[in-house]
Amino acid sequence: MNQPDALKINILLLQTFHLVAKHGSFSAASRTLNISYQSAANHVRRLERLYGSKLIDTDRGSRKVILSPQGKALYASLGEELENILSRISLLIHNQRSILRVGVPQALFHHFFPDVLLEFKRCVPSMELAFFERDTTLEKLMLDGALDAAVSERSFGQDAITQHLLGQYYLSIIYPRSWSFEDKDPRDLSFFKDRDMISYEFQQAIRMRTVDYLSKVFAHPPNITVTTSGSTSIVQLVAAGLGYAVVPQWMVQPDHPTISQTVLREIQPMSVYFAHTTLLTSSVLVHQLHQTCADIMGTQFTLLTANDS
Repeated sequence: MNQPDALKINILLLQTFHLVAKHGSFSAASRTLNISYQSAANHVRRLERLYGSKLIDTDRGSRKVILSPQGKALYASLGEELENILSRISLLIHNQRSILRVGVPQALFHHFFPDVLLEFKRCVPSMELAFFERDTTLEKLMLDGALDAAVSERSFGQDAITQHLLGQYYLSIIYPRSWSFEDKDPRDLSFFKDRDMISYEFQQAIRMRTVDYLSKVFAHPPNITVTTSGSTSIVQLVAAGLGYAVVPQWMVQPDHPTISQTVLREIQPMSVYFAHTTLLTSSVLVHQLHQTCADIMGTQFTLLTANDS
């Protein structure tokens, strides 16, 4: 037998309504939760559908809200009890969490996180961090409560997850230096049209972006012959002469002994986001990790795109 909808109310919906009612506006609640005005309004509408009654009326000509009789009753019944629940959750998050669980795709982890961790551990030396190096499942893991934060090239689009843009980077096409272009310009992608491509597993963000672009350039999908989950493995396979690949621009240095590369400025740059669950918005530890990622990764992304523009 299914539970009635009223028993499935997300605590985030109650928290949003409580803050809207407490401060008298959606904008104040959205600022407190670090979500958009529209997300705050959507939370209240979802709660109204579950509650089966109108809870808030918008005062015409202003952004202030007026509680309906049902809204006043709900706000009064939540009152101190919800504040206590949220305070206990906050206390647990801030003072008793000994492990911060973070998801980061392998390439981003290998290239940036040694520096990120050095700086983070300098600020928070006693904190243990547990990393999950995967791209395709980070959103689900965060929604399931298995991760506290993530760095990802994906825009999750979930009310329960807050994302902050860290920066952008270009993709590069890489290929063995031993390949002869004869009279062709290596920036002419038609050279790769009938050659074997090494790529990421299906549904990984970079694969989807590059297959879509190359399919238009070639007038047919690229000939993918090998797939793997990590950029490091892809680079090794290209170095062995097994094919070409499209990887983040920072994966291969210009002086690599066996691989050449061309930056693909025609492809839309990849955006990189720092994400955390909305309930961790006020976590000092999450804020510190976000700031460290922004300082180190954001600076490097800015330098990369500036050098390639």
